[in-house]
Amino acid sequence: MFGFTAKITKTRICIALLCIILIFVGVLFCALEDKNSPSLDGSTTQKRVAFLQNYNWQVDAGSEQAKTITIPYEFDNVYTAYNNIQKAQGFDLCDYKGKQVSLYTLKINNYPNDSRYVFASILVCEDKIIGGDV
Repeated sequence: MFGFTAKITKTRICIALLCIILIFVGVLFCALEDKNSPSLDGSTTQKRVAFLQNYNWQVDAGSEQAKTITIPYEFDNVYTAYNNIQKAQGFDLCDYKGKQVSLYTLKINNYPNDSRYVFASILVCEDKIIGGDV
């Protein structure tokens, strides 16, 4: 028969409590994850259209235009204001400073009053939606 003894110290108790707290926070974040939130997968036109449809926008998939832009390393007043709009929507372009991203535009068909010239813009980096606006 083997025996094992361990000395309990304040440090070991703190480490054990910290581990328990980290596990609890991880479980809490997983439980709070909104299962109804739209997918951020922007790898295909269909997925970008579905993303917009989650916000009740009807778009013309055939109208999609794409171009590559570079998020600037330093934000001027315009980019700062735009990023504040993105932050209000749960996005933040600061993590993408200096990166090339894809900008997709799609025509909105159900904008109130007049939708002839209204477009949705979606920013995609490595197939992930990182921002957008209407």
